[in-house]
Amino acid sequence: MQLTFRILEMFAERYPNVFNSLSENLKLLNGGSIGIDIDAVTQATYVLALNKISHTLRKNIQKEDLVTYWELAKIAKDNGVDPDKAMELAKSAWNDDEVYANAPAMPGIKSFLQMLNEATLPYLFISSRPVEHLEATREWFRKELPWVKPENIILGRKEGMSGGEFKSGMINRYGVALHIEDAVEEAKTIAQETPAHVIIVPQPWNDNGRFVHPRIKYLGESSYSNGSWSVIRFLSGPQAKDFLSDKVNSFCVAQSH
Repeated sequence: MQLTFRILEMFAERYPNVFNSLSENLKLLNGGSIGIDIDAVTQATYVLALNKISHTLRKNIQKEDLVTYWELAKIAKDNGVDPDKAMELAKSAWNDDEVYANAPAMPGIKSFLQMLNEATLPYLFISSRPVEHLEATREWFRKELPWVKPENIILGRKEGMSGGEFKSGMINRYGVALHIEDAVEEAKTIAQETPAHVIIVPQPWNDNGRFVHPRIKYLGESSYSNGSWSVIRFLSGPQAKDFLSDKVNSFCVAQSH
């Protein structure tokens, strides 16, 4: 908690310079929107999901145990759950209205969105959550980020469609130039199927097995306090200009077809 307060204090001291640099760098998007994933980027759903499965397994499961996003299924099997039921248990831990409606916001996300609002930069939220959880998702946004319009919260992945395929379709449809993500496989698909750049928020499940692509940027290794603070640090720094500098050309070419 003390670390979080210190981050906020330092951020407040440097806000004008950070904001000016970030808004200047994001002009390189040339009017393209910013797409933002929800789970583990906007909302720390893992907090309640891990509480839930820890209670079920009677074992304290930490975020650091999740070397892949679906590591919960393996953890369940290793703790005596029938292999046929382990994946269903993992899915039920993540895909739960109680989790989606009440999990806390990710560290730094409100400050990041405040900057985007102040710079009048367009953004929307794209999630591969099952569409039946749309109302619980909107309820959370009404409580935590009440300025976000419901139509800017995009769910709707069809059964059998991968999260990366769904997000790629939405990114192309809504003219997203920069997407903020946590899943490597989904970032890979986005880089292959869209002209968008992708920033990966550090999480244990993306520390290893990284897919290398010039339009994918990994922001170091995960830590408790990282969250969206790492996104703010990167986008307000000199490396962001290099990363996004060819974005104008690729985005404009895609839009012209």
